[in-house]
Amino acid sequence: MHYADQRHTIAWTTVRRQRMLPDNAIGVVEAQNRQHVNLRDVVARGTVPSRYVFVDAMTVLKLRRAADLDDLMLVQIGDDVEEGQVLAGRSATRGRRVISPVTGILVYADEGRIIIQETPELMDLEAGLVGQVVDVAPGRGVIIEAYGALIQGVWGNGRRLIGPLRVEPEDGLEGIFDDSIDRQYSGSIVVTRRALKEASFVAIEGQHIGGVIAPSMDASLYQRALQTDVAIVLTQGFGDIRMNMQLYSLLEGFVGRQTTLDAFLPSRWESRRPEIFINLPVRAGERPPEPNTAQVLRPGLSVRLTRAPYVGSVGEIVDLPNAPQLMDNGLRVHCARVALVTGETALVPLANLEVFGR
Repeated sequence: MHYADQRHTIAWTTVRRQRMLPDNAIGVVEAQNRQHVNLRDVVARGTVPSRYVFVDAMTVLKLRRAADLDDLMLVQIGDDVEEGQVLAGRSATRGRRVISPVTGILVYADEGRIIIQETPELMDLEAGLVGQVVDVAPGRGVIIEAYGALIQGVWGNGRRLIGPLRVEPEDGLEGIFDDSIDRQYSGSIVVTRRALKEASFVAIEGQHIGGVIAPSMDASLYQRALQTDVAIVLTQGFGDIRMNMQLYSLLEGFVGRQTTLDAFLPSRWESRRPEIFINLPVRAGERPPEPNTAQVLRPGLSVRLTRAPYVGSVGEIVDLPNAPQLMDNGLRVHCARVALVTGETALVPLANLEVFGR
């Protein structure tokens, strides 16, 4: 038996997702076990302890004695200070001065040194799903069970957004203009079938789009994507790959629905994937199945191809030869014969196949 990597694309399923504060946060859980929660409900609140910043005031002011700092201080212990504010000096406007490098609280000024504690980061952790709390981790967060459509991507830029789902206009993201017609895109999550270009980033940032679901982008735009505030999920990978019609049609069917775009930045230390989740209504007593994470490769199974020359293509397994097959590069590996939607049949190494989760 052979198992392939799975990246779920499911129109109707049950998911359980953790909503946890960072490990270093000090927090309290607001939600109760078995409580029903909505997208924007705060399930936990916390504070991330802040760092202390040391400033060598004696060197900056060129003092002969550390004790001379006392007479030059322009703020007091316990005062709130802003980044760029003058903390010490003979004048607040000229001459040698000590400038605060951060916003925070002045906690120490002696022995020629000034110490500032940065303002702590306050966090309100939203549910991000419409569902029910099924477990509570005291001080950390909750696990929520929800029903809906799940689409897992290949790469995300580390942002997270909740917004209505839209599809790009016929002429692409670059065709969105800031007028009365296109204000529907502001704050929304927009689906595009085209690979992202530099011009795409100019358009989505200029029109205040909240998130983008795209098939791919050139690797040269990696840092650009990390720096933008727009949440981005790639469904195919890096390069110039269009979104397959099966996935596009699925997303198109949910236009207008509130969508959670979790553009998780892949990490070797975590098994999470970037994903799109769309909550769907459910009748009482009706519970869709959970994703099957242990599918065996077999004829008739739909798969996605993950390596050139067929990267991003989808098809159906028609045969699984028992013996390793000779490839063009001279290697013999276990393969599958896949009937592509284009009508072509390809011999593909099993390592280059990805199963649509069910």
